[in-house]
Amino acid sequence: MNFHSSSAVMHSLLDDPSSSHADEAEQTVLNAVRTWLRPRCDAQGRNGDWRDVLSDAGVTVDGLGYFDLLMGLLRRFAYRRIDTRCRCASDLAKDEASLLQTIALLQRVRSDAAVELLNDWLPEPAVSGALKIVRWFAIALLDAGLVIQVRTRRVTYMH
Repeated sequence: MNFHSSSAVMHSLLDDPSSSHADEAEQTVLNAVRTWLRPRCDAQGRNGDWRDVLSDAGVTVDGLGYFDLLMGLLRRFAYRRIDTRCRCASDLAKDEASLLQTIALLQRVRSDAAVELLNDWLPEPAVSGALKIVRWFAIALLDAGLVIQVRTRRVTYMH
């Protein structure tokens, strides 16, 4: 057996969320998600509005609506409570990373891979609706110039 060094392979937002730092586009989405779920940040001592986060980045009113629909759908139908961090945190939670990757995949028209990620969160009847909403939001992000990067998965091969 030959084990390839994992240090030679890029870390993934999915495989090790704390090892990757979000770029500006990813951070915008993260701030919106975190603010939608927890409008009050105790560390910052103030309330936040997710609409301001996205509109300041150039997302249209329609894009704001898609985001609100998406977050409501995730909160309502997810198998478990969404794993997220406080707005002041620098690391990524697994669900945050999965959402970013779902958006990134849909920005590149890779629906099959995005569906696989959504299947981990949602019951089958909700996946189709979620896919449409995430796709609309992903397009709204592209229109605002916010491109989310697809991160490669870290895999150890044996042969």
